[in-house]
Amino acid sequence: MSSTKDSPNTEDSGAYAEDSALTQLLGNGPKVSIIAAFLADPDPEFDYNVTEIADLAGVSRNTVYRHLDDLVDIGVIQKTRESGGSPRYKLNEDNAAAKRMAQLEWDLIDVLYEEE
Repeated sequence: MSSTKDSPNTEDSGAYAEDSALTQLLGNGPKVSIIAAFLADPDPEFDYNVTEIADLAGVSRNTVYRHLDDLVDIGVIQKTRESGGSPRYKLNEDNAAAKRMAQLEWDLIDVLYEEE
């Protein structure tokens, strides 16, 4: 078994969620970071496996596993397919809450850039 830690990934600190407008407002809790990672994707048809989500969100794979089912259950994230035995996920653009969070992210970006 691998020695995945529950702390955020610090080796490659290129996690999008760390600097997103959403995490600046709501903090970098795991669910916020995971959602922010999905909101960063410019191609809504692209889907991610758990490792990719963890890297983008700046959290461990174990953390993604702990929170992903909740996000799928409420419909914000959807499972798209299996690839190489690994499930892949994307933001559910048909979900009203996901749409509102995406709009909030854009609104926050506008506000943050106005302040500069």
